[in-house]
Amino acid sequence: MTPPPAARHRTASEQVGSALLDAAQAVLDREGLSAVSVRAVASEAGVAPMGVYNRFQNKDGLLIALATRAFGALKDAVGTGDPVEDPLGRFREGCRAYRTFALRYPQQYRLMFTGVESLASPSPAAEHGSATLQVLVDTIDVAVQQGILRTEPVQAAQVVWNAIHGAVSLELANLHVTLKRHGFDPAETYDRMLEVLIDGLR
Repeated sequence: MTPPPAARHRTASEQVGSALLDAAQAVLDREGLSAVSVRAVASEAGVAPMGVYNRFQNKDGLLIALATRAFGALKDAVGTGDPVEDPLGRFREGCRAYRTFALRYPQQYRLMFTGVESLASPSPAAEHGSATLQVLVDTIDVAVQQGILRTEPVQAAQVVWNAIHGAVSLELANLHVTLKRHGFDPAETYDRMLEVLIDGLR
């Protein structure tokens, strides 16, 4: 059955938006945040700049949409595993997935936390950021309900996020040179930090 015109239009519009975000992500990953502009994204996508404006209004709208998609991908990455069967296992794997995402997509990670001025205000990107944190809250809450941890889940999740964000930000800035100079592996050091965090929440 042929879909009604409105459905066809909506699908086409979503495809255009996705293609423009793909183009923006390509520019971001290849050249960095400073290179992302309406004109550069339009050129990458093979459309007129007005096509980007029609979809996202301006550069800020484009960046917010890009950050929103990145937060969605991060949420999916950290949300694997069964929190009921093995909450601490999910905690560890989720935190490791967080680091892996940041190191694999450093430009997107920087955009998510430093490249969007309106991220702290109500926006789709801010909502997705909160949803990512909620995965951690829920995991810790299950561990508390099972008597594995003794803490307040929301505050504990924020403490953990502060720690893992700080760790990966230092690594992205290549400030782990002292560790490497002394023969320490950043991944092993990160895992040790996770165990310290878990011990602190017991």
